[in-house]
Amino acid sequence: MRAIESIFMTTCEKCGSEKIIPELQIYDQGQNSDAKTHVAFPGNPQATFFKEWVWGELRADVCGECGHTEIKVTEPQVLWEKYQESLEKK
Repeated sequence: MRAIESIFMTTCEKCGSEKIIPELQIYDQGQNSDAKTHVAFPGNPQATFFKEWVWGELRADVCGECGHTEIKVTEPQVLWEKYQESLEKK
């Protein structure tokens, strides 16, 4: 994986507070899980077996004042590139 470019909230969009807890890991407590929550995109959705999945880990910035939470995905450019490639295969 490539390095994660850190872009996080500095002030809360809801209450304006600067009490921001950045880049919190979002955990999945499911059995046999790696404990990280992801989004996934099948780069080749028409394929029966080898769908060329790409994954992005979810992270959250949380306001320590009102609790507003902003969720983002790591490596969005990788997901975007695979999405664009999949459109060319249609």
